[in-house]
Amino acid sequence: MNSELPEFLTTPDYETKSQVARRLNVSRRTIDNLMRQRRLPFIKLTSKIVRFPKAEVDAYLAQHFRINARGQETG
Repeated sequence: MNSELPEFLTTPDYETKSQVARRLNVSRRTIDNLMRQRRLPFIKLTSKIVRFPKAEVDAYLAQHFRINARGQETG
């Protein structure tokens, strides 16, 4: 890949609200709530188009949530 391209062109790994909800196994309403609480990183392209940078969402989740020894989420 050309190293002179801007970063947003070389790492186009963005997800829609539905994709994030499906990946996290939560509802779209939960994603809306997390957005409103500013608990998930997102980019608002227009009033109706929102995208979530996958790497940033993963980093946020890794930093703020962990899995305990029994496999239950704590946070």
